Amino acid sequence: MARFLRTIIVASAAIVLGSDVAWADQNTIGSISSPQIASSHDIASDRADALAFFESLVERYRGLVAYEDVADVVQITTRPGEEPQRVETRIAATIQDGQLRVETPGSQMRDSIGLDVPLKTSPAMETFVQKYNLWIAPHMVLRFTDEPLQDFRLGVEEGFTPTLTETVIIDGRSLVHVQLKSGDGLSEDYTAKFDLYVDPDSMLIQRIEGEQRLPDGADYSTTLDITPIRADQNEVVAPDDNNSDQGAVGQMS
Repeated sequence: MARFLRTIIVASAAIVLGSDVAWADQNTIGSISSPQIASSHDIASDRADALAFFESLVERYRGLVAYEDVADVVQITTRPGEEPQRVETRIAATIQDGQLRVETPGSQMRDSIGLDVPLKTSPAMETFVQKYNLWIAPHMVLRFTDEPLQDFRLGVEEGFTPTLTETVIIDGRSLVHVQLKSGDGLSEDYTAKFDLYVDPDSMLIQRIEGEQRLPDGADYSTTLDITPIRADQNEVVAPDDNNSDQGAVGQMS
Protein backbone atom coordinates (compact mmCIF):
# COMPACT_ATOMS: atom_id res chain seq x y z
CA MET A 1 0.00 0.00 0.00
CA ALA A 2 1.28 3.45 -0.79
CA ARG A 3 2.81 5.67 1.88
CA PHE A 4 0.67 8.75 2.51
CA LEU A 5 2.55 11.91 3.41
CA ARG A 6 -0.15 14.11 4.83
CA THR A 7 -3.85 14.45 5.53
CA ILE A 8 -5.99 17.21 4.08
CA ILE A 9 -9.47 18.17 5.25
CA VAL A 10 -11.66 19.27 2.36
CA ALA A 11 -14.87 21.22 2.99
CA SER A 12 -17.50 22.23 0.45
CA ALA A 13 -17.59 25.94 -0.38
CA ALA A 14 -19.97 27.89 -2.63
CA ILE A 15 -18.49 30.29 -5.17
CA VAL A 16 -20.83 32.83 -6.73
CA LEU A 17 -20.03 33.49 -10.39
CA GLY A 18 -22.35 36.24 -11.66
CA SER A 19 -25.83 34.77 -11.36
CA ASP A 20 -24.56 31.18 -11.24
CA VAL A 21 -23.48 29.26 -8.17
CA ALA A 22 -20.67 26.73 -8.54
CA TRP A 23 -19.39 24.37 -5.90
CA ALA A 24 -15.68 23.97 -5.25
CA ASP A 25 -13.43 22.28 -2.73
CA GLN A 26 -11.67 24.45 -0.16
CA ASN A 27 -8.53 22.70 1.12
CA THR A 28 -7.38 23.13 4.69
CA ILE A 29 -4.24 21.44 5.91
CA GLY A 30 -5.19 19.10 8.74
CA SER A 31 -1.69 18.09 9.84
CA ILE A 32 1.91 18.99 9.09
CA SER A 33 2.54 20.69 5.77
CA SER A 34 5.06 19.60 3.19
CA PRO A 35 8.30 21.57 2.92
CA GLN A 36 8.08 24.56 0.60
CA ILE A 37 10.85 23.15 -1.58
CA ALA A 38 10.73 19.41 -2.17
CA SER A 39 13.96 17.58 -2.83
CA SER A 40 14.37 15.35 -5.87
CA HIS A 41 14.33 12.37 -3.49
CA ASP A 42 10.94 13.45 -2.10
CA ILE A 43 9.50 13.92 -5.59
CA ALA A 44 10.73 10.50 -6.68
CA SER A 45 9.29 8.93 -3.52
CA ASP A 46 5.92 10.63 -4.07
CA ARG A 47 5.77 9.38 -7.63
CA ALA A 48 6.70 5.82 -6.62
CA ASP A 49 3.98 5.78 -3.96
CA ALA A 50 1.40 7.20 -6.36
CA LEU A 51 2.30 4.65 -9.06
CA ALA A 52 2.08 1.76 -6.58
CA PHE A 53 -1.35 2.88 -5.42
CA PHE A 54 -2.59 3.40 -8.98
CA GLU A 55 -1.43 -0.09 -9.96
CA SER A 56 -3.35 -1.53 -6.98
CA LEU A 57 -6.41 0.40 -8.14
CA VAL A 58 -6.09 -1.00 -11.67
CA GLU A 59 -5.78 -4.53 -10.27
CA ARG A 60 -9.00 -4.01 -8.30
CA TYR A 61 -10.97 -2.85 -11.34
CA ARG A 62 -9.61 -5.56 -13.61
CA GLY A 63 -10.85 -8.14 -11.11
CA LEU A 64 -14.45 -6.93 -11.34
CA VAL A 65 -16.75 -9.47 -12.99
CA ALA A 66 -19.91 -7.43 -12.37
CA TYR A 67 -20.25 -3.79 -11.39
CA GLU A 68 -22.89 -1.06 -11.20
CA ASP A 69 -22.76 2.60 -10.23
CA VAL A 70 -24.54 5.89 -10.75
CA ALA A 71 -22.68 9.16 -11.15
CA ASP A 72 -23.61 12.83 -11.23
CA VAL A 73 -21.55 14.45 -13.97
CA VAL A 74 -20.75 18.12 -14.55
CA GLN A 75 -18.92 19.08 -17.75
CA ILE A 76 -17.79 22.64 -18.50
CA THR A 77 -16.23 23.75 -21.79
CA THR A 78 -14.72 27.23 -22.04
CA ARG A 79 -13.55 28.87 -25.27
CA PRO A 80 -12.00 32.33 -25.55
CA GLY A 81 -14.61 35.01 -26.06
CA GLU A 82 -17.54 32.67 -25.40
CA GLU A 83 -19.72 31.91 -22.40
CA PRO A 84 -18.78 28.65 -20.69
CA GLN A 85 -20.97 25.74 -21.74
CA ARG A 86 -22.09 23.75 -18.69
CA VAL A 87 -23.76 20.34 -18.92
CA GLU A 88 -25.05 18.42 -15.91
CA THR A 89 -26.31 14.87 -16.21
CA ARG A 90 -26.55 11.55 -14.40
CA ILE A 91 -25.13 8.36 -15.86
CA ALA A 92 -25.17 4.70 -14.88
CA ALA A 93 -22.19 2.44 -15.62
CA THR A 94 -22.56 -1.33 -15.70
CA ILE A 95 -20.12 -4.18 -16.25
CA GLN A 96 -21.80 -7.47 -17.15
CA ASP A 97 -20.43 -10.46 -19.08
CA GLY A 98 -17.22 -8.56 -19.72
CA GLN A 99 -19.03 -5.71 -21.46
CA LEU A 100 -19.36 -2.05 -20.49
CA ARG A 101 -22.65 -0.21 -20.79
CA VAL A 102 -23.03 3.47 -19.91
CA GLU A 103 -26.58 4.79 -19.73
CA THR A 104 -27.33 8.48 -20.15
CA PRO A 105 -30.71 10.24 -19.98
CA GLY A 106 -30.83 10.02 -23.78
CA SER A 107 -30.26 6.27 -23.93
CA GLN A 108 -32.71 5.68 -21.08
CA MET A 109 -35.39 7.63 -22.98
CA ARG A 110 -34.79 5.54 -26.11
CA ASP A 111 -35.13 2.37 -24.04
CA SER A 112 -38.38 3.53 -22.45
CA ILE A 113 -40.08 4.18 -25.81
CA GLY A 114 -38.61 1.13 -27.53
CA LEU A 115 -36.24 2.90 -29.91
CA ASP A 116 -33.06 1.27 -28.63
CA VAL A 117 -33.49 -1.79 -30.84
CA PRO A 118 -30.42 -4.05 -31.01
CA LEU A 119 -28.84 -3.71 -34.44
CA LYS A 120 -25.81 -5.29 -36.02
CA THR A 121 -23.05 -2.72 -35.69
CA SER A 122 -19.70 -2.41 -37.39
CA PRO A 123 -16.38 -2.69 -35.52
CA ALA A 124 -15.84 1.03 -36.17
CA MET A 125 -19.15 1.89 -34.51
CA GLU A 126 -18.39 -0.37 -31.54
CA THR A 127 -15.01 1.35 -31.14
CA PHE A 128 -16.67 4.77 -31.26
CA VAL A 129 -19.25 3.80 -28.63
CA GLN A 130 -16.52 2.40 -26.37
CA LYS A 131 -14.46 5.59 -26.68
CA TYR A 132 -17.51 7.71 -25.85
CA ASN A 133 -18.34 5.54 -22.82
CA LEU A 134 -14.79 5.84 -21.50
CA TRP A 135 -14.86 9.61 -22.08
CA ILE A 136 -17.98 10.14 -20.00
CA ALA A 137 -17.06 7.46 -17.40
CA PRO A 138 -13.24 7.71 -17.17
CA HIS A 139 -12.96 5.39 -14.15
CA MET A 140 -13.91 2.52 -16.47
CA VAL A 141 -10.61 3.04 -18.32
CA LEU A 142 -8.95 1.06 -15.53
CA ARG A 143 -11.04 -1.97 -16.48
CA PHE A 144 -11.27 -1.74 -20.25
CA THR A 145 -7.85 -0.61 -21.55
CA ASP A 146 -4.57 -2.50 -21.64
CA GLU A 147 -2.51 0.55 -20.64
CA PRO A 148 -4.66 2.78 -18.39
CA LEU A 149 -2.01 5.46 -17.91
CA GLN A 150 -1.32 5.76 -21.62
CA ASP A 151 -4.98 5.55 -22.66
CA PHE A 152 -6.61 7.28 -19.70
CA ARG A 153 -7.91 10.17 -21.80
CA LEU A 154 -8.72 10.44 -25.47
CA GLY A 155 -6.69 13.23 -27.05
CA VAL A 156 -3.83 13.09 -24.51
CA GLU A 157 -1.27 11.25 -26.61
CA GLU A 158 1.54 11.62 -24.07
CA GLY A 159 -0.35 9.63 -21.45
CA PHE A 160 -0.30 10.27 -17.70
CA THR A 161 2.00 9.92 -14.70
CA PRO A 162 0.78 9.43 -11.10
CA THR A 163 2.43 12.28 -9.17
CA LEU A 164 0.85 12.36 -5.71
CA THR A 165 -1.08 10.24 -3.24
CA GLU A 166 -2.47 11.42 0.10
CA THR A 167 -5.35 10.87 2.49
CA VAL A 168 -8.10 13.48 2.52
CA ILE A 169 -11.35 14.02 4.41
CA ILE A 170 -14.31 15.03 2.22
CA ASP A 171 -17.73 15.51 3.81
CA GLY A 172 -16.60 13.45 6.79
CA ARG A 173 -15.30 10.56 4.65
CA SER A 174 -11.68 9.44 4.56
CA LEU A 175 -10.58 8.98 0.95
CA VAL A 176 -7.30 8.46 -0.85
CA HIS A 177 -6.47 11.15 -3.40
CA VAL A 178 -4.25 10.13 -6.29
CA GLN A 179 -3.27 12.75 -8.86
CA LEU A 180 -2.51 12.04 -12.51
CA LYS A 181 -0.75 14.60 -14.73
CA SER A 182 -0.18 14.32 -18.44
CA GLY A 183 3.32 13.65 -19.68
CA ASP A 184 6.09 12.98 -17.18
CA GLY A 185 4.21 14.83 -14.45
CA LEU A 186 7.02 17.32 -13.86
CA SER A 187 5.99 20.24 -16.03
CA GLU A 188 3.44 22.78 -14.83
CA ASP A 189 2.46 23.32 -18.46
CA TYR A 190 0.52 20.05 -18.62
CA THR A 191 -2.36 19.53 -21.04
CA ALA A 192 -4.48 17.45 -18.64
CA LYS A 193 -4.79 16.60 -14.96
CA PHE A 194 -7.13 14.20 -13.19
CA ASP A 195 -7.67 13.79 -9.46
CA LEU A 196 -9.15 10.48 -8.32
CA TYR A 197 -10.67 10.07 -4.86
CA VAL A 198 -10.82 6.46 -3.71
CA ASP A 199 -12.56 4.69 -0.84
CA PRO A 200 -9.61 2.89 0.82
CA ASP A 201 -11.84 0.06 2.10
CA SER A 202 -13.55 -0.87 -1.15
CA MET A 203 -10.78 0.46 -3.45
CA LEU A 204 -13.45 2.00 -5.68
CA ILE A 205 -13.29 5.51 -7.12
CA GLN A 206 -15.97 7.77 -5.67
CA ARG A 207 -15.04 11.14 -7.16
CA ILE A 208 -13.13 12.37 -10.20
CA GLU A 209 -12.06 15.93 -10.98
CA GLY A 210 -10.49 16.44 -14.38
CA GLU A 211 -9.25 19.31 -16.49
CA GLN A 212 -8.00 19.16 -20.05
CA ARG A 213 -6.95 21.44 -22.89
CA LEU A 214 -8.79 20.31 -26.01
CA PRO A 215 -7.12 20.25 -29.45
CA ASP A 216 -9.06 23.36 -30.53
CA GLY A 217 -7.69 25.31 -27.54
CA ALA A 218 -10.81 25.09 -25.38
CA ASP A 219 -10.53 24.35 -21.67
CA TYR A 220 -12.62 21.39 -20.58
CA SER A 221 -13.35 20.21 -17.05
CA THR A 222 -15.39 17.31 -15.74
CA THR A 223 -16.46 16.26 -12.26
CA LEU A 224 -18.05 12.94 -11.36
CA ASP A 225 -19.56 12.07 -8.00
CA ILE A 226 -19.83 8.28 -8.15
CA THR A 227 -21.99 6.01 -6.01
CA PRO A 228 -21.04 2.33 -6.44
CA ILE A 229 -24.02 -0.03 -6.13
CA ARG A 230 -22.51 -3.42 -6.86
CA ALA A 231 -18.94 -4.68 -7.18
CA ASP A 232 -18.47 -8.41 -7.66
CA GLN A 233 -14.85 -9.48 -7.56
CA ASN A 234 -13.39 -12.51 -9.28
CA GLU A 235 -11.91 -14.48 -6.39
CA VAL A 236 -9.11 -16.89 -7.26
CA VAL A 237 -9.51 -20.24 -5.47
CA ALA A 238 -6.49 -22.43 -4.68
CA PRO A 239 -6.41 -25.71 -6.68
CA ASP A 240 -6.37 -27.84 -3.49
CA ASP A 241 -9.42 -26.05 -2.08
CA ASN A 242 -12.32 -28.42 -1.57
CA ASN A 243 -14.64 -25.85 -3.05
CA SER A 244 -12.51 -25.19 -6.11
CA ASP A 245 -15.32 -26.32 -8.40
CA GLN A 246 -17.32 -23.25 -7.39
CA GLY A 247 -15.24 -21.04 -9.66
CA ALA A 248 -15.59 -17.30 -9.29
CA VAL A 249 -17.19 -16.00 -6.14
CA GLY A 250 -19.00 -12.66 -6.20
CA GLN A 251 -18.47 -10.28 -3.32
CA MET A 252 -19.38 -6.69 -2.62
CA SER A 253 -16.54 -4.69 -1.17
